[in-house]
Amino acid sequence: MVASFPSDVEYLVFTVSQGRYGIPGAEVLSVMDMPTCTLVPHLPSDVRGVIAFRGGNIPLFDLRICFGARARTAETEELVTTMGMCKQDHINWVNKLKDEVLNGKPITVQTDPHKCAFGKWYDQFQSDNVNLSAYMHRFDNPHQEIHRVAIDAAELCRDGCNPQRARDLIHRTETGVLARLIELFDGISDQVRKYLLEYAIILQVDGELFAIAVDDINFFSRLTRIEHPLPSGSVPQGSSLVQALGRYREEGSTEEKDVLLLDMTLITQQ
Repeated sequence: MVASFPSDVEYLVFTVSQGRYGIPGAEVLSVMDMPTCTLVPHLPSDVRGVIAFRGGNIPLFDLRICFGARARTAETEELVTTMGMCKQDHINWVNKLKDEVLNGKPITVQTDPHKCAFGKWYDQFQSDNVNLSAYMHRFDNPHQEIHRVAIDAAELCRDGCNPQRARDLIHRTETGVLARLIELFDGISDQVRKYLLEYAIILQVDGELFAIAVDDINFFSRLTRIEHPLPSGSVPQGSSLVQALGRYREEGSTEEKDVLLLDMTLITQQ
């Protein structure tokens, strides 16, 4: 059965890997926070496992994998791991600076906050989650401040003028800005698990029950217009589920935006 995309019905619109997609509302049985998923061996790569629904188990398709992107779970764990490594990097940085100051060595630690590993990553970081972006913004001042300590320490140590003041500066750094940075790094795990949520959409298509994993639920309403079928070659490679283009207007706006409409009968064929 080939999916149809009528213009006189409501669509559920959701986000997957920063793209906006939609499906006819008649196919949707339920929307829920992501439940526990049980891994099952020998499933296709885009099937994460099974989830419980109405006394049985149904397969959970990961749309990120279907679209050739990384799973949200993998992104989350990588972010947590990266922040743990960056925390240790800055502990090591302060320890090296402390050794250089206490033993009268030349200051060799990185003084530019944009050139350390975290700084390079931080300057490229982007998230469509407002809460996570706000949390990450809190790193900016203490991260710049801690690298500036090395410049101040070098000034105090030059020609051995103020070695004690340099030692005091290192102590204040350990108990002050470094402690604040460590607290921020330690808090990232709770932040990503709190805000980088997933949702499961339960569908019934051609008599088949299954679920899809999506990043966010946007809205449920009619679209202003729909183009179906799509012109040949207009669907990006790896997005064979996309079979129509919808348009919608956000509340209070006259500008039309695109939403890619999915043919979920292609999922049932698996």
